[in-house]
Amino acid sequence: MKNLRIITLILAILFLFSACGNTNGGSEEPTTSLANIQTTDIEGHSVDAAIFSDFDLTMVNFWSITCPPCIREMPDLAELHTAHEGFQVVGVVLNIAETNMDQLPAVLQIVEQTGAAYPHLAVSESLHEAKTKDITYVPETIFVNADGHQVGESYVGAKSYEDWNAIIEALLEDVR
Repeated sequence: MKNLRIITLILAILFLFSACGNTNGGSEEPTTSLANIQTTDIEGHSVDAAIFSDFDLTMVNFWSITCPPCIREMPDLAELHTAHEGFQVVGVVLNIAETNMDQLPAVLQIVEQTGAAYPHLAVSESLHEAKTKDITYVPETIFVNADGHQVGESYVGAKSYEDWNAIIEALLEDVR
């Protein structure tokens, strides 16, 4: 019985960490549109696709509180959030939903510890239908234009400031 519990615990831990990814690839075709999302941010404010409208390009980073690579890249994302005119970062926290904010204290603690002072959104039904239902590994990052339509590919895995910066600069040229 004790061995079964240990095996179950090990499998649970392996499953937990299998949710984190650190690959470099992505899908070939941009297919995601966040143009019709309606959700709530971690401060309780209503958010819709207008969150993208004042920016040429928005990095949308889907992350989890149980994903070390997600958390490790957040300080770099915070720097990138203010590094380019017409650009912003928005995080989507996969551990909270409009209907279940149980993990909000952990989310707020991570945001504070990493200095990730950019908007973070809860998963809503519209956000789930638009993108989160298709996420199998985190972090996953897409870029959207001012209308909320994906530009470029989807990226799975964490990247350094320099790697993200090169991608952002190229995409900013494309959308302008």
